Amino acid sequence: MCPSAEEAASAPPSIPEDRLRLLFALLFSSPEAVTLDRIRQVLYPAPPEGSEEQAPVEHFSPRQHIEALELWLAARDLPLCLHQVGRSWRLLTSEDMADDLATARKTATKDKLGPASLEVLALVAYRQPVLKADIDAIRGVKSGSHLRHLLDLRLVKILGRAELPGRPFLYGTTKEFLDRFGLRDLADLPEAGRLAAPAEQGVGIEPAAPAGKSAEEAATAAGPGKEDAKIADKQELEPESPAAESSTGK
Repeated sequence: MCPSAEEAASAPPSIPEDRLRLLFALLFSSPEAVTLDRIRQVLYPAPPEGSEEQAPVEHFSPRQHIEALELWLAARDLPLCLHQVGRSWRLLTSEDMADDLATARKTATKDKLGPASLEVLALVAYRQPVLKADIDAIRGVKSGSHLRHLLDLRLVKILGRAELPGRPFLYGTTKEFLDRFGLRDLADLPEAGRLAAPAEQGVGIEPAAPAGKSAEEAATAAGPGKEDAKIADKQELEPESPAAESSTGK
């Protein structure tokens, strides 16, 4: 929750105004959530090598700057609010603006998630690390195309391989997933405590191999996204019959 204007007005200003303005500009312009380390690098940059300049003195931690910026925004009654995403921060419009901005908000068609993709994403989120075979078993229909789409959108990533015959992939959610749904961490998922029991409890996980092994293993270790989708597509996300999906109504 953002502080009220009254709370902001009563808070003594301690961090210089120019640092808060710079932090505001950083958060406003960044397409991704900003980490505390990034805040320190931008607000208190080290001088170039060989320069006689001295680095700005950092009297307050990055988190204290974030707290001060929350008060700074509230004191000016701006329709903006800071939101924590994992260990990073993003500048968002305040909740009271949501209805007024709903008509102006457009999402690219390629980024839209249909009911079936959302169902698969929910299973990954609540039951991670999860096997594709378990997702298929729960849904009663093959889920390869939806997993591939979620990998492309960087909402799902390959965590590693299960210590099972064939060493199938295990899937989990990404930082982009938290960011997209406005979550600080997985504990913020609705009913997380009751639903987050992994279906593969007791199954060992072999982490994705580091670079230097095979091309496929190196791409797996590189992180979520297109490479994950390519590997998964080649090895286990088989083409699905349209009839299979339509027969379930997914």
